Order: sequence, then structure tokens, then C-alpha cells
Amino acid sequence: MIIPKTHYGVLQGFLEILEDHGNKTDVASIALKQGLELDDLLPIIEAGKMLGLIHVQSGDVLLTERGHLFIAASPRVKKKMLRDMVLNVDAFKKFMEYMQHLGKESISKDDLLEFVSKENTSVASDSQDNLTDFKWFIEWGRQGLVLKYDANNETISLRGKL
Repeated sequence: MIIPKTHYGVLQGFLEILEDHGNKTDVASIALKQGLELDDLLPIIEAGKMLGLIHVQSGDVLLTERGHLFIAASPRVKKKMLRDMVLNVDAFKKFMEYMQHLGKESISKDDLLEFVSKENTSVASDSQDNLTDFKWFIEWGRQGLVLKYDANNETISLRGKL
């Protein structure tokens, strides 16, 4: 499933570091200055690209106009922007269609795992991949104020009017 696979706070911190570097820097330089391996940065960069916050060009990472606006926004505006960005991620678009098709306000963890499994079309996908993607889906759905997850009942519901 193509979904951001890094924590929201990590991505936000990366954007701030990028802004501190003049809104553009090469990936290797950020890795070196932050004491990270390039492999550690890849999920962060992919998440930023997926949400339209950064652009990568010839090894340089650049903040987009949306990235600038996001960093400068108040916490409340950031949450609204994040919600809009999350809802534009293909996996969440498909999930919204899935929920509309079901005509339910909430589904079980098993139902969401089944949805994730169907979205993981990779031949190498297994139940561990599905569980990992489930966790990222819940994290970004919650951070983007799209989903509510009740861990006690293992139910997922849409949050607010969409």
C-alpha cells in the first residue's frame, strides 16, 4: 500500500530542518548533518513528496509552496491542511470509496486489514506487511483527522463530515 511510512512528527521536523537549510539542500548533506543513513531519510522524503510538501530534483530536496505554507501555519491550520493532504493520498481516496460502498459508519480492524490486503497488490506482500500498513494507515488517518480508531473494540470510523 502506498502510504506515508514515517511518523508525522518526524516529517514535520524534517521540513523544519529543510527550511533552516535555506529551503533546498542535498539529501546526503541532511543525512550527514543529522547523523542519519540515507535509508533512514527515504521514507521521510517519500512521505513529503506524497503529501506535496517537498520536491526532489537531482539529489536536492526542496520545499514546495505547500511546504512553506505548512511550516508557517498555525497548529489548527496545519491540521486542516494535513487532513486535505491525507484525503488526497490514493489509499485514503480508495478507503473513502470503500466506506461509501459499504454504507457503514464504522468497520472492524479485520475489515480494514482485508482492505489493506487487497490494496497490497505486491506479490511479496504478506500478513506482516499488511499489519505494518494497517498501523501506518491508522496513524496518518488519526493525524489527518480522517479516522477514529478505538483500540479497545478494534473499530475504525470516519471522523467528522467529509
